[in-house]
Amino acid sequence: MQTTNETTGDWRPGMYKKYSTHFQTKLDEAAYRGFVPYGSYLMHSFFPKDHLIRIVDLGCGIGGFMRVFYEAGYTNIEGIDLSEESVTTAHAHGMTQVLQGDVFQYLENALEHSADVVICMDILEHFRREEALRFLALIHRVLKPGGRVLIHVPNAEGVFGSRIRYADYTHEMAYTQKSIAQVLTFSGFASISSYEDKPLLHNITAIVRRGLWEIMTLPIRFLHLVETGSWKVRLSQNILAVAFKSV
Repeated sequence: MQTTNETTGDWRPGMYKKYSTHFQTKLDEAAYRGFVPYGSYLMHSFFPKDHLIRIVDLGCGIGGFMRVFYEAGYTNIEGIDLSEESVTTAHAHGMTQVLQGDVFQYLENALEHSADVVICMDILEHFRREEALRFLALIHRVLKPGGRVLIHVPNAEGVFGSRIRYADYTHEMAYTQKSIAQVLTFSGFASISSYEDKPLLHNITAIVRRGLWEIMTLPIRFLHLVETGSWKVRLSQNILAVAFKSV
């Protein structure tokens, strides 16, 4: 699903080649439907209302989120993924805007100030520290002034954060709300916010899950308050960070 640059090469391209087979049980229409709840959340919560904006999805896999955005009217969209298998699946399902290639090369060749929104869903954790810094610097270059980046990563302070961090052999990092803000600030971004990945309220089952999640995380939040003096802790297994390029 993700990528690597040529200088670190070794085993990663081979594993990414059939990433969908290794980590996704379905590559059919049902797989695309699974992207709708979270994709809709991203779109309605963090996208500009102007449907003419240019969106770039890095490490887009089969283009699941892209299709949610496209069907909602955000048609000026392009994605890239290293996995030939994922790109083939995307094209078979009508997502011809998905390109096959290395995200570093893609960003280096992209025009400066050419994107309004950059999506990075479950990609940053695949990079080593020096790669992550280079990756974010390239995104900052490509974004227009006032543009935004959305980054979804494993949450190291979450109750099940380690499960996500180590569930995939190709993961190199996990982040906390502080460390993701730190690396984004260092890379030149501003107005940085992070959000818990609470169960989304899109059906009855999800509403029940959300209620139980809120109740069962209260003791952990209280323990954090006792130990640190702060109630602010992200407990979901993943977190979403949103940051802007200054105007």
